[in-house]
Amino acid sequence: MPRTYKFLTAFLGLTGSIGLVITGEINPVMAAGGIATIPGYYRFLKGRAAAPGWVVGVCSVLTLAVFLFDSLVSGDFFIAVAHLTITFQAIKSYDLKEPWDHLQVYFVSLLQMVIASELSQSLVFGAVFIIFLMALVAAMVFSHFVKNRHEGGVGLMKPIMMISLLSLALTVVLFIALPRKTFTFLGKSHVKGMRTSGFADRVNFGSMGEIKLDPSVVMRIELGRDPSPPYYWRGMTLDYFTGTLWRNTTSDRYRTVKVGDEYVIGSYDKKAAVEQSIYLEPIDSDIIFGLTEIKGIKVDSFLVRTDGAHALFLSRKAARRAFYTAYSIVRSVVPGVKDSRYLQLPAGMERVQRIARNITSKGRTDKERAVLIERYLKENYSYSLAVSSPREGIDAVTDFLFYSKKGFCEHYATSMVLMLRGLGIPSRIVNGFYGGETNKYGGYIIVRQSDAHSWVEALINNEWIRFDPTPSVPKSHPTGFALFLDSLKMNWERYVVGFRGEDQRTILKYLAALFVYPVAYAMKAGEMKDLWYLVSLSLLLVCIIYVVRKVMVKKKYGFVSQKYLDLRKAIAGAGASAPFSITPGEVISKVRSLSIEGEVREFMRLYEEHRFGRKPMGPGERKRYGSLLHTIKRGLKK
Repeated sequence: MPRTYKFLTAFLGLTGSIGLVITGEINPVMAAGGIATIPGYYRFLKGRAAAPGWVVGVCSVLTLAVFLFDSLVSGDFFIAVAHLTITFQAIKSYDLKEPWDHLQVYFVSLLQMVIASELSQSLVFGAVFIIFLMALVAAMVFSHFVKNRHEGGVGLMKPIMMISLLSLALTVVLFIALPRKTFTFLGKSHVKGMRTSGFADRVNFGSMGEIKLDPSVVMRIELGRDPSPPYYWRGMTLDYFTGTLWRNTTSDRYRTVKVGDEYVIGSYDKKAAVEQSIYLEPIDSDIIFGLTEIKGIKVDSFLVRTDGAHALFLSRKAARRAFYTAYSIVRSVVPGVKDSRYLQLPAGMERVQRIARNITSKGRTDKERAVLIERYLKENYSYSLAVSSPREGIDAVTDFLFYSKKGFCEHYATSMVLMLRGLGIPSRIVNGFYGGETNKYGGYIIVRQSDAHSWVEALINNEWIRFDPTPSVPKSHPTGFALFLDSLKMNWERYVVGFRGEDQRTILKYLAALFVYPVAYAMKAGEMKDLWYLVSLSLLLVCIIYVVRKVMVKKKYGFVSQKYLDLRKAIAGAGASAPFSITPGEVISKVRSLSIEGEVREFMRLYEEHRFGRKPMGPGERKRYGSLLHTIKRGLKK
């Protein structure tokens, strides 16, 4: 068996298991058996004998028992199948004897990549999948030649590379052409959302600090036009504080009205709105983030709901990356109405109320008092994520204001809300994200978990006014290389993972312009556009099929036979009859009166010797064979 064929089998077996492991969703203990694949394929490549049948049988039975146990205990049949495929590859690496065994490896490897695609959509997995696809096509083509025993007389590298590239090109065409539909394997997504405990109806005081230690990307945002910073990506509002827990008491959620393809939250001038194309990573929250105040939402596969407190929600948590377009009228003030819930105070806030009165003694209006509290907190306290537990018998807010005097955004925002409420000014906490970094390579904004933020909204003169009492802190910036890699990831997620029907129509529109632009130009804009899209796609597919057919016909012959066919074609081009059944002797007779008869005779000798004698043609003879053909072609043209 050719060594290249064996290498491809080993490569596919290992790549399938690696594709599963890099998703990060495979149990390390259950996948540990896959390590045995490495020595198994090493033995296979060295030509050592397969393991005894009884050993393979016992391992298979044990694997089945472990699979049943795994699926029952974990309760996840899908992941259990993933674990089973890794163990199968390990066993099979010691039991490769017949050609059918290789096909089993290919099938299981393909199954592994399908499972992995459900567990991960990362750029790294995408690269692994492309390499796997080309190797799989190469292995299948190679297996065909090996089966028909052509490996000795046919140069396989060129046809395999050509077929692999054409298969990849056809895959791209089908990817673009197939209708876009959101679905998950077995009706369930296995991609786990990142933990965002600060964005829920109940938030433990201090939980935001845990989020801010995580540099993971939460969302990437493309702005239609750039409003003036700072950027406050508004999320959830919280109004009830127990001393240790913030809660949102606006529990009722209402469906928003959909007009065309847009959910409308309020009337607005679209020309004045800031468009935000937001690519949200899978998180354990259903909140829609965006600049204040969101007036419209475009989103596929989700309904949009609101709780009446300017918070917006998807109809369900996004198990996959969610894409939506938000239209915002950017401002720090939004209309509001008084409600007693925004004056609630937990017991034991007397000291907080007293300090609030002292700070605002010179303020004449509610807005001036709010500004004084905001300034006081910014100037007299230090920012720190390293916050110790409050002193015994003292609540966290009192400890922050009077003892530790250091904390992060939650401490500042909570303290300001309680002081405002102590003065009779309705107020609430808003949890979201602040700022973000601009990726100069992609022109979009990256928002991370570490950008999580809490700020304050105070109701003054029936308007919710934003205040941010947290002191500004310098942030470290990623390297240019890191930003470049992120831009690659963004493009992968945008144009591959997040490829949409809108993108499909745009591409088909450009393709249509290449084929039918003269006709389309004479037609009214938009008339029969779907027909032209179909025509252009059909023409493109016909071209691809034609090229594939020509290449397949050309490459199914070896070097020796192909050169002979080129000679026959040259003779026919010179005006002589050269039917498919012509023999080498008849070819010589066609040129008997020409000066190239000697070259033709030598060419035919080499052809018969290596074509029918099955003798491999060395480099020197191949060069001479090609040189003779070149000389003959020149002679026929004279």
